[in-house]
Amino acid sequence: MSTSSVEIFGGVEGGASNTKFVLMNSEGKVLSISQGEGTNQYLIGVDECLRRITALIKDAILKAGLPEDTTLYGLGMSLSGGDEKLVQEQIKEAVKTNYPNLTKHTFVGSDTQSVLASALPNGGVVLIAGTGSNCQLINPDGTMARCGGWGHLIGDDASAIWITLKAIKVYFDHEDGFLPCPHSTAVVRETIFNYYNIQDRSGILDHLYTNFNKAKFAGLCKELAEAGIVKKDPLCCEIFKEAGRLLAKHLYGVSTKMHKDLKEREGGLPVVCVGSVFKSWQLLQPGFVEEMSATLPETGIREVTLLRLNSEASLGAAALGAEAAGKQLPLDYANNASAFFHTKFTES
Repeated sequence: MSTSSVEIFGGVEGGASNTKFVLMNSEGKVLSISQGEGTNQYLIGVDECLRRITALIKDAILKAGLPEDTTLYGLGMSLSGGDEKLVQEQIKEAVKTNYPNLTKHTFVGSDTQSVLASALPNGGVVLIAGTGSNCQLINPDGTMARCGGWGHLIGDDASAIWITLKAIKVYFDHEDGFLPCPHSTAVVRETIFNYYNIQDRSGILDHLYTNFNKAKFAGLCKELAEAGIVKKDPLCCEIFKEAGRLLAKHLYGVSTKMHKDLKEREGGLPVVCVGSVFKSWQLLQPGFVEEMSATLPETGIREVTLLRLNSEASLGAAALGAEAAGKQLPLDYANNASAFFHTKFTES
Protein backbone atom coordinates (compact mmCIF):
# COMPACT_ATOMS: atom_id res chain seq x y z
CA MET A 1 0.00 0.00 0.00
CA SER A 2 1.06 3.57 -0.68
CA THR A 3 2.85 5.51 2.04
CA SER A 4 1.25 8.81 1.04
CA SER A 5 1.92 11.80 3.33
CA VAL A 6 -1.83 12.29 3.66
CA GLU A 7 -2.93 10.87 7.00
CA ILE A 8 -5.91 8.55 6.63
CA PHE A 9 -7.53 6.76 9.57
CA GLY A 10 -9.89 3.83 9.77
CA GLY A 11 -12.34 2.67 12.41
CA VAL A 12 -13.90 -0.78 12.77
CA GLU A 13 -17.06 -1.32 14.79
CA GLY A 14 -17.10 -5.10 14.83
CA GLY A 15 -20.07 -7.05 16.13
CA ALA A 16 -20.91 -10.73 16.11
CA SER A 17 -23.54 -10.23 13.39
CA ASN A 18 -22.24 -7.33 11.31
CA THR A 19 -19.32 -4.92 11.04
CA LYS A 20 -19.09 -1.26 10.06
CA PHE A 21 -15.97 0.52 8.87
CA VAL A 22 -15.37 4.24 8.44
CA LEU A 23 -12.52 5.96 6.60
CA MET A 24 -11.60 9.46 7.84
CA ASN A 25 -8.97 12.11 7.21
CA SER A 26 -7.01 14.01 9.86
CA GLU A 27 -9.64 16.79 9.89
CA GLY A 28 -12.31 14.34 11.05
CA LYS A 29 -14.10 14.25 7.71
CA VAL A 30 -15.73 10.94 6.79
CA LEU A 31 -14.40 9.85 3.40
CA SER A 32 -16.37 6.63 3.00
CA ILE A 33 -18.21 3.87 4.86
CA SER A 34 -18.41 0.13 4.24
CA GLN A 35 -20.34 -2.67 5.94
CA GLY A 36 -19.97 -6.42 6.09
CA GLU A 37 -20.28 -9.62 8.08
CA GLY A 38 -19.58 -10.13 11.78
CA THR A 39 -16.00 -10.12 13.07
CA ASN A 40 -16.12 -11.77 16.49
CA GLN A 41 -12.86 -13.73 16.54
CA TYR A 42 -14.27 -16.24 19.03
CA LEU A 43 -16.86 -17.24 16.44
CA ILE A 44 -14.81 -17.14 13.22
CA GLY A 45 -11.14 -17.07 14.27
CA VAL A 46 -8.51 -14.33 13.96
CA ASP A 47 -7.59 -15.10 10.35
CA GLU A 48 -11.15 -14.83 9.05
CA CYS A 49 -11.78 -11.80 11.25
CA LEU A 50 -8.87 -9.92 9.66
CA ARG A 51 -9.75 -11.14 6.16
CA ARG A 52 -13.19 -9.59 6.51
CA ILE A 53 -11.84 -6.35 7.98
CA THR A 54 -9.24 -6.03 5.22
CA ALA A 55 -11.95 -6.49 2.59
CA LEU A 56 -13.97 -3.68 4.17
CA ILE A 57 -10.93 -1.39 4.24
CA LYS A 58 -10.17 -2.02 0.57
CA ASP A 59 -13.79 -1.38 -0.33
CA ALA A 60 -13.81 1.91 1.60
CA ILE A 61 -10.54 3.04 0.00
CA LEU A 62 -11.99 2.46 -3.46
CA LYS A 63 -15.22 4.27 -2.55
CA ALA A 64 -13.18 7.25 -1.36
CA GLY A 65 -11.31 7.39 -4.65
CA LEU A 66 -7.94 6.81 -3.00
CA PRO A 67 -5.12 4.72 -4.50
CA GLU A 68 -5.66 0.99 -3.95
CA ASP A 69 -2.31 0.71 -2.17
CA THR A 70 -3.10 3.42 0.42
CA THR A 71 -1.67 2.65 3.86
CA LEU A 72 -3.72 3.82 6.83
CA TYR A 73 -1.87 6.00 9.33
CA GLY A 74 -3.95 4.59 12.15
CA LEU A 75 -6.49 1.76 12.38
CA GLY A 76 -8.81 1.32 15.34
CA MET A 77 -10.54 -2.05 15.72
CA SER A 78 -13.22 -2.10 18.38
CA LEU A 79 -14.45 -5.67 18.30
CA SER A 80 -16.99 -7.92 19.91
CA GLY A 81 -14.74 -10.51 21.53
CA GLY A 82 -11.84 -8.05 21.72
CA ASP A 83 -11.85 -7.50 25.48
CA GLU A 84 -8.89 -9.62 26.53
CA LYS A 85 -5.27 -8.40 26.34
CA LEU A 86 -4.03 -11.69 24.88
CA VAL A 87 -6.57 -11.52 22.06
CA GLN A 88 -5.67 -7.90 21.36
CA GLU A 89 -1.98 -8.76 21.07
CA GLN A 90 -2.75 -11.75 18.82
CA ILE A 91 -4.72 -9.56 16.44
CA LYS A 92 -2.06 -6.85 16.39
CA GLU A 93 0.64 -9.42 15.66
CA ALA A 94 -1.46 -10.98 12.90
CA VAL A 95 -1.93 -7.57 11.28
CA LYS A 96 1.82 -6.89 11.42
CA THR A 97 2.71 -10.32 10.01
CA ASN A 98 0.00 -10.93 7.42
CA TYR A 99 -0.94 -7.38 6.40
CA PRO A 100 2.26 -5.35 6.92
CA ASN A 101 1.18 -2.51 4.62
CA LEU A 102 -2.38 -2.17 5.92
CA THR A 103 -1.67 0.40 8.66
CA LYS A 104 1.21 2.11 10.40
CA HIS A 105 -0.42 2.09 13.83
CA THR A 106 -3.06 -0.24 15.29
CA PHE A 107 -5.49 -0.18 18.19
CA VAL A 108 -7.50 -3.25 19.23
CA GLY A 109 -10.12 -3.17 21.96
CA SER A 110 -13.65 -4.13 22.91
CA ASP A 111 -16.81 -2.97 21.13
CA THR A 112 -17.70 -0.82 24.15
CA GLN A 113 -14.59 1.34 23.80
CA SER A 114 -15.55 2.76 20.42
CA VAL A 115 -18.98 3.72 21.73
CA LEU A 116 -17.46 5.79 24.53
CA ALA A 117 -14.80 7.27 22.27
CA SER A 118 -17.56 8.48 19.93
CA ALA A 119 -19.59 10.16 22.66
CA LEU A 120 -17.29 11.24 25.50
CA PRO A 121 -13.65 12.36 25.19
CA ASN A 122 -12.79 12.11 28.89
CA GLY A 123 -14.20 8.85 30.16
CA GLY A 124 -17.57 7.58 31.30
CA VAL A 125 -19.60 4.39 31.24
CA VAL A 126 -21.04 2.37 28.38
CA LEU A 127 -24.11 0.31 29.28
CA ILE A 128 -25.25 -2.18 26.64
CA ALA A 129 -28.64 -3.89 26.64
CA GLY A 130 -29.41 -5.40 23.27
CA THR A 131 -29.43 -9.08 22.42
CA GLY A 132 -26.83 -9.37 25.20
CA SER A 133 -25.68 -6.94 27.88
CA ASN A 134 -22.42 -5.48 29.14
CA CYS A 135 -21.08 -2.56 31.16
CA GLN A 136 -17.70 -0.90 30.66
CA LEU A 137 -16.21 1.85 32.79
CA ILE A 138 -13.37 3.93 31.35
CA ASN A 139 -11.90 6.47 33.75
CA PRO A 140 -10.35 9.76 32.57
CA ASP A 141 -6.88 8.26 33.03
CA GLY A 142 -7.75 5.29 30.80
CA THR A 143 -8.13 2.68 33.55
CA MET A 144 -11.08 0.38 32.98
CA ALA A 145 -13.47 -1.95 34.78
CA ARG A 146 -16.12 -4.26 33.41
CA CYS A 147 -19.30 -5.83 34.72
CA GLY A 148 -21.23 -8.44 32.72
CA GLY A 149 -20.94 -9.34 29.06
CA TRP A 150 -20.39 -13.05 29.69
CA GLY A 151 -22.99 -14.43 27.30
CA HIS A 152 -26.54 -15.69 27.75
CA LEU A 153 -25.64 -18.79 29.77
CA ILE A 154 -23.97 -17.02 32.71
CA GLY A 155 -24.55 -13.32 32.05
CA ASP A 156 -26.45 -10.92 29.78
CA ASP A 157 -28.69 -9.80 32.66
CA ALA A 158 -31.31 -7.22 31.57
CA SER A 159 -30.73 -8.06 27.92
CA ALA A 160 -33.39 -9.04 25.38
CA ILE A 161 -32.34 -12.67 25.89
CA TRP A 162 -32.75 -12.34 29.66
CA ILE A 163 -36.17 -10.66 29.39
CA THR A 164 -37.46 -13.29 26.97
CA LEU A 165 -36.18 -16.19 29.09
CA LYS A 166 -37.55 -14.62 32.26
CA ALA A 167 -41.03 -14.31 30.75
CA ILE A 168 -41.03 -17.91 29.52
CA LYS A 169 -39.77 -19.27 32.85
CA VAL A 170 -42.33 -17.32 34.89
CA TYR A 171 -45.07 -18.70 32.66
CA PHE A 172 -43.78 -22.29 32.89
CA ASP A 173 -43.27 -22.11 36.66
CA HIS A 174 -46.80 -20.77 37.09
CA GLU A 175 -48.35 -23.48 34.91
CA ASP A 176 -46.42 -26.17 36.80
CA GLY A 177 -47.55 -24.82 40.15
CA PHE A 178 -43.85 -24.64 41.03
CA LEU A 179 -43.90 -20.88 41.66
CA PRO A 180 -47.36 -19.30 41.22
CA CYS A 181 -47.19 -15.83 39.69
CA PRO A 182 -49.06 -13.03 41.51
CA HIS A 183 -49.97 -11.55 38.12
CA SER A 184 -52.01 -13.09 35.32
CA THR A 185 -49.81 -14.90 32.79
CA ALA A 186 -52.46 -14.74 30.05
CA VAL A 187 -50.89 -11.89 28.03
CA VAL A 188 -47.39 -13.35 28.29
CA ARG A 189 -48.75 -16.74 27.20
CA GLU A 190 -50.56 -15.19 24.22
CA THR A 191 -47.49 -13.17 23.22
CA ILE A 192 -45.21 -16.25 23.29
CA PHE A 193 -47.67 -18.44 21.40
CA ASN A 194 -48.30 -15.83 18.70
CA TYR A 195 -44.61 -15.06 18.23
CA TYR A 196 -43.63 -18.69 17.70
CA ASN A 197 -46.95 -19.73 16.13
CA ILE A 198 -47.40 -22.61 18.59
CA GLN A 199 -50.51 -24.18 20.11
CA ASP A 200 -49.20 -25.34 23.49
CA ARG A 201 -46.22 -24.65 25.70
CA SER A 202 -44.33 -27.76 24.67
CA GLY A 203 -43.97 -26.09 21.26
CA ILE A 204 -41.46 -23.65 22.73
CA LEU A 205 -39.01 -26.42 23.62
CA ASP A 206 -37.79 -26.83 20.06
CA HIS A 207 -36.88 -23.12 19.98
CA LEU A 208 -35.16 -23.34 23.36
CA TYR A 209 -33.02 -26.37 22.60
CA THR A 210 -32.97 -28.19 19.24
CA ASN A 211 -33.26 -25.11 17.02
CA PHE A 212 -32.22 -22.33 19.35
CA ASN A 213 -31.62 -19.11 17.40
CA LYS A 214 -30.26 -16.35 19.61
CA ALA A 215 -31.44 -13.45 17.47
CA LYS A 216 -34.90 -14.94 16.95
CA PHE A 217 -35.23 -15.73 20.65
CA ALA A 218 -34.22 -12.18 21.61
CA GLY A 219 -36.78 -10.81 19.16
CA LEU A 220 -39.61 -11.90 21.44
CA CYS A 221 -38.49 -9.15 23.84
CA LYS A 222 -39.88 -6.49 21.49
CA GLU A 223 -43.32 -8.13 21.59
CA LEU A 224 -43.21 -8.36 25.38
CA ALA A 225 -42.29 -4.67 25.57
CA GLU A 226 -45.27 -3.80 23.40
CA ALA A 227 -47.51 -5.83 25.72
CA GLY A 228 -46.17 -3.79 28.62
CA ILE A 229 -46.41 -0.38 26.95
CA VAL A 230 -49.62 -0.76 24.92
CA LYS A 231 -51.59 -3.33 26.92
CA LYS A 232 -50.17 -2.26 30.32
CA ASP A 233 -49.78 -5.94 31.22
CA PRO A 234 -48.66 -6.05 34.88
CA LEU A 235 -46.41 -9.11 34.42
CA CYS A 236 -44.55 -7.64 31.45
CA CYS A 237 -44.18 -4.34 33.32
CA GLU A 238 -42.76 -6.19 36.35
CA ILE A 239 -40.25 -8.13 34.22
CA PHE A 240 -38.96 -4.94 32.58
CA LYS A 241 -38.84 -3.22 35.96
CA GLU A 242 -36.61 -6.03 37.20
CA ALA A 243 -34.44 -5.57 34.09
CA GLY A 244 -34.10 -1.89 35.07
CA ARG A 245 -32.86 -2.96 38.50
CA LEU A 246 -30.29 -5.23 36.89
CA LEU A 247 -29.03 -2.41 34.67
CA ALA A 248 -28.43 -0.37 37.83
CA LYS A 249 -26.59 -3.32 39.36
CA HIS A 250 -24.12 -3.15 36.46
CA LEU A 251 -23.25 0.39 37.55
CA TYR A 252 -22.99 -0.85 41.13
CA GLY A 253 -20.52 -3.46 39.89
CA VAL A 254 -18.07 -0.91 38.47
CA SER A 255 -18.66 1.83 41.06
CA THR A 256 -15.74 0.86 43.32
CA LYS A 257 -13.33 1.33 40.40
CA MET A 258 -14.90 4.63 39.33
CA HIS A 259 -12.95 7.87 39.77
CA LYS A 260 -14.64 10.43 41.98
CA ASP A 261 -14.54 13.17 39.33
CA LEU A 262 -16.70 11.06 37.01
CA LYS A 263 -19.43 10.89 39.65
CA GLU A 264 -19.18 14.63 40.30
CA ARG A 265 -19.32 15.89 36.72
CA GLU A 266 -21.94 18.43 35.75
CA GLY A 267 -25.04 16.35 35.10
CA GLY A 268 -23.63 13.49 37.14
CA LEU A 269 -22.15 10.25 35.89
CA PRO A 270 -22.33 10.12 32.06
CA VAL A 271 -23.62 6.75 30.80
CA VAL A 272 -23.87 5.99 27.08
CA CYS A 273 -26.69 3.48 26.57
CA VAL A 274 -26.63 1.14 23.59
CA GLY A 275 -29.09 -1.52 22.48
CA SER A 276 -32.73 -2.00 21.53
CA VAL A 277 -33.85 -2.77 25.10
CA PHE A 278 -33.42 0.94 25.91
CA LYS A 279 -36.25 1.71 23.47
CA SER A 280 -38.49 0.50 26.33
CA TRP A 281 -36.94 2.90 28.83
CA GLN A 282 -40.34 3.87 30.26
CA LEU A 283 -40.67 0.27 31.51
CA LEU A 284 -37.07 0.06 32.75
CA GLN A 285 -36.92 3.41 34.51
CA PRO A 286 -38.84 2.60 37.73
CA GLY A 287 -36.58 -0.35 38.62
CA PHE A 288 -33.42 1.52 37.59
CA VAL A 289 -34.21 4.52 39.79
CA GLU A 290 -35.26 2.35 42.74
CA GLU A 291 -32.05 0.31 42.64
CA MET A 292 -29.77 3.34 42.14
CA SER A 293 -31.42 5.04 45.12
CA ALA A 294 -31.14 1.92 47.29
CA THR A 295 -27.42 1.47 46.55
CA LEU A 296 -26.47 5.17 46.72
CA PRO A 297 -24.63 4.78 50.05
CA GLU A 298 -22.36 2.11 48.51
CA THR A 299 -21.89 3.57 45.03
CA GLY A 300 -21.71 7.28 45.82
CA ILE A 301 -23.51 7.90 42.50
CA ARG A 302 -25.95 10.71 43.30
CA GLU A 303 -26.75 11.83 39.77
CA VAL A 304 -26.67 10.33 36.27
CA THR A 305 -27.20 11.44 32.70
CA LEU A 306 -28.06 8.69 30.25
CA LEU A 307 -27.06 9.37 26.65
CA ARG A 308 -27.99 7.85 23.32
CA LEU A 309 -25.38 7.61 20.56
CA ASN A 310 -26.39 9.55 17.44
CA SER A 311 -23.36 8.59 15.35
CA GLU A 312 -21.73 5.33 14.34
CA ALA A 313 -19.40 3.85 16.94
CA SER A 314 -16.89 3.31 14.14
CA LEU A 315 -16.07 7.04 14.42
CA GLY A 316 -14.84 6.40 17.93
CA ALA A 317 -12.85 3.41 16.72
CA ALA A 318 -11.12 5.65 14.17
CA ALA A 319 -10.34 8.14 16.96
CA LEU A 320 -8.78 5.30 18.99
CA GLY A 321 -6.72 4.32 15.94
CA ALA A 322 -5.54 7.91 15.62
CA GLU A 323 -4.69 8.00 19.32
CA ALA A 324 -2.54 4.90 18.87
CA ALA A 325 -0.68 6.90 16.20
CA GLY A 326 -0.21 9.86 18.55
CA LYS A 327 -2.87 11.92 16.78
CA GLN A 328 -6.27 13.30 17.77
CA LEU A 329 -9.30 13.36 15.50
CA PRO A 330 -11.61 16.37 16.01
CA LEU A 331 -14.91 14.56 16.60
CA ASP A 332 -18.14 16.51 17.10
CA TYR A 333 -18.97 15.14 20.56
CA ALA A 334 -21.89 17.53 21.09
CA ASN A 335 -23.74 16.03 18.14
CA ASN A 336 -22.49 12.45 18.46
CA ALA A 337 -24.66 11.78 21.54
CA SER A 338 -27.72 13.27 23.20
CA ALA A 339 -29.22 12.90 26.68
CA PHE A 340 -32.54 11.07 27.06
CA PHE A 341 -32.72 10.79 30.85
CA HIS A 342 -31.29 12.72 33.79
CA THR A 343 -32.04 12.44 37.48
CA LYS A 344 -30.64 12.87 40.98
CA PHE A 345 -31.06 10.06 43.49
CA THR A 346 -32.06 10.21 47.13
CA GLU A 347 -31.35 7.46 49.62
CA SER A 348 -34.31 5.12 50.00
